[in-house]
Formats: sequence, structure tokens, C-alpha cells
Amino acid sequence: MIAANVTSLPSGHSSDLILVPATPEERIASIKLNSIAWKGPLDIETYIAREDHLFAQRLTRDGLTCWILVDKSEPEGERTILSSCETYQKKALLAHNGEVENVSTHGIGSVYCRPEFRGKGYAKRMFQELSVKVDTWKMEKETRGRSLFTVLFSDIGKNFYAQFGWKPFLSSHMSLPPLPKQELSNGAAVKQSETKVLYAADVQKHICNETVISKLRDQLHDASKATPSSMIAIMPDYDHFVWHWAREEFFAEKLLPNRSSPVIKGAGNDLARVYCSWTRNFGETPEDNVLYILRWVYDDPTSKEEERTLVDAMVAILRQAQQEAHEWNMSKVEFWNPTPLLQKAVSILDSDAQIVHREKSSIASLRWTGAEQGLGNDVEWFLNEKYAWC
Repeated sequence: MIAANVTSLPSGHSSDLILVPATPEERIASIKLNSIAWKGPLDIETYIAREDHLFAQRLTRDGLTCWILVDKSEPEGERTILSSCETYQKKALLAHNGEVENVSTHGIGSVYCRPEFRGKGYAKRMFQELSVKVDTWKMEKETRGRSLFTVLFSDIGKNFYAQFGWKPFLSSHMSLPPLPKQELSNGAAVKQSETKVLYAADVQKHICNETVISKLRDQLHDASKATPSSMIAIMPDYDHFVWHWAREEFFAEKLLPNRSSPVIKGAGNDLARVYCSWTRNFGETPEDNVLYILRWVYDDPTSKEEERTLVDAMVAILRQAQQEAHEWNMSKVEFWNPTPLLQKAVSILDSDAQIVHREKSSIASLRWTGAEQGLGNDVEWFLNEKYAWC
């Protein structure tokens, strides 16, 4: 239920408050409530259609749960939604002492409390309840019967979620401006001849293939043998990319009906064996339109010559991304937590570009409960890239 008499609302400390999965009707009601914050340029009905479209994707159709904080004395169908959020079950990898295993986890998103209900402790109570429920939610098939970690991306800074165990991790990015095809960076031509655009099938072939996943498992294995910490990674499977593209394609269809769907999903270089995939974010204002690079894939160089070849290829791929951003009126190209090699590539294109360490938005946060299972007190997050955002 959306309407409520504010003067009769319960305290956030009330023993009558419970966190429950929403009914289908309550899920729609929660979407209508949060549309104020997140519908962007869409009207409410189109925003609901977008959320239903995302819900139907392979990544989320069986693993998404909408949670609502309600008063247990109110009957189902008439419950006032005091606060809400969503959890998304995801595949992941965990490594400890050289042992790598497939596990399940949850991403948490769409955390919302309507403005007139804020200051009453509902969001805090919701996370107190969620921290108890989420570890075992839909984990019946897991060996341990529970998840060992959960993630979220905070847009309200680093402190609120940390009090419930979701600690902030590295949240940095670099960005480049959009540039038309004929314009050159720093007055020098960037070699593009060996760069190719990637379509959806190419992303699946080059970025989500079994060899890439096997190399990731090897990296986690080796890293976990060298430290008592555990290593985790959200599985960079094809379903993640399809989910992001479903979002951009929906926006493109609704906002740009006279333009064909965005089919170029990334760029790569076969000789250097470096690839990236991206998505276009259509926001409420032109500044919010961003081409996000979701994931980079490449092998670490073993010589200075290999490093030069790799960085040159990255430069050309980033140039392709800048051109694509210009084609779609994006305000910038952005990618998260750049490696030293990517930092070198960016500096060639823009000597003034700096790493931005985010303090408020999209703060990657992780709650680790593996210590209770004998997996160490500390955890390292591999592949903390945009593809894992939810």
C-alpha cells in the first residue's frame, strides 16, 4: 500500500515490524514509490515496464527478491511499505588456501524509503532484519546452506551500510570525454586498424568464454595460496552483460524510437588479446548519460615489449569507446578501478586525466561472514568492475 497516515506510523524499533518478500502487487507498489528517485526521463508506467523487462532477464528472473518492511498487524494486500530493497542471487567464486569453489551470493540494490518516512529508522531496521535473513535466503543447494558474502553499491557514502557489516572496498574510476571519429587525441593519430568492435556474440566469445573463467580460477587459486585471506569474485558470466544491455536497449527504444538499437557492445584487439565490453547509461540529464566499460579482459604482459603492445591496444580500444560515446551523446566514458596498465593508456589519450576515488556514489561494499566458516577474517574482492553492479 502506498498511502499511509504518517501520524500513525510505528517506530523503527517496534517489535511489530517485519521484513518479508513482497507480493507481486506490493513489488509494483514499491516500484511506484521509488520511481521518484530512479525513473529518470521515463514516465511511471514506462519505468514499471523497464523494471519488469529487467526482472525477466536470465540473471534475475529466478533470483530477484523484492523485500518490504511492514507492520505485521496489517493484512497482506493492505500493508504500508515502510522501506524496501531487492536482492539478486548471483554466481560467484571463492578461494581459500588454494582451494577454489563455486558459490552463490546476493547483490543488494534498490534500497528505498519514501521521503516522508525518513528519519524514523526504517532503513536501519530493514538492514538489521536483512542481515539476518540474506545469508541463508535461497541457499538450500549450497554446501554450507548459506552465502559467505554479499555485496551492494552504496549511493549514500561509506558509513550507513558499514554499521551492518557491508564494508567499503576500492571505489575509483577514470573517465575520458566523447570524441568524434575525425578528432585526434593530443594532436596525434591513434592506430585503430587492429581494433575491432564487438557485438553481443563477440563479447560472449572473447570475454565470457571458458578459458577466461579458467584463468580467473587460476588467479584466485594462486593468490589465495599466498595469503590467509579469502578471495572472491562475482562470476563474470554472459548473463551479467545481457542484463546491462537489456537496460540500455530499453531506454534506447523508448527515448530514441527513430534510431536502431545499440548493437556495438565493446571493442577488442585479437593480436594483443585485449577486450572490453560496455553499456550506455541513459540518465535524467545529459551529464548522467555515461558509456560505462563493464569489464576488461587481457593477459598480464611478461616483457616490456608485450606491455607496450598491450597499452597501445588499450589506447585504441579506449579511442573506439570515445567515438561510440560521441555517437550516442554520452557525456563521458568511465571505467572502474583501473589497473596501472589502463592508467598508462588513459594518460596517453588525456594527460590531465586523474583517478577519482568516489566517496558518495556507487561505493562497492561487501559483507563477509566467511570467518564463521573458518575461511579467515579478511577477504579480497577480485574483478571489482562495473559488470557486478546491481
